[in-house]
Amino acid sequence: MSGEETIMDTLATLLALHGAAILTISLFAGLFLYRTILGKGAEHDWHLLHAGGSGRGLMLFALAATIHLPALPAWLTWILAWLVILFAWASTLAMIITAVTGERGFGWSGTVTNRLTFGLYVIGTVAVFPAFLVLMIGLAIALQT
Repeated sequence: MSGEETIMDTLATLLALHGAAILTISLFAGLFLYRTILGKGAEHDWHLLHAGGSGRGLMLFALAATIHLPALPAWLTWILAWLVILFAWASTLAMIITAVTGERGFGWSGTVTNRLTFGLYVIGTVAVFPAFLVLMIGLAIALQT
């Protein structure tokens, strides 16, 4: 196995591990969602965490399966992977805070918890767009070679 294959295998494993962790959180959120529905509580925040966490976990699994495809230098592929992991965790943590506290994180005002939630969403947003732009460029280059 070449050095490049080892790097890609390590990245794929890393992405899959983080995907599995976030999926596990979303599965637990599903249990809390069920409990909230039975209690006739406000379930939308638990639903967001359950569905959003599942989507982020699956996104990491999909990237793990395809991380070897973009025609990018290894260092840029590492940055891409870590930016997507950062996005997935930052937004998942924000959704956890929202589900537990009810703080929606819609701006820099309000409670510390609200500002923290908003900040986590900002971090995730800032990370994900350049990551996927680099991913698309790498995939387009791979198609041309």
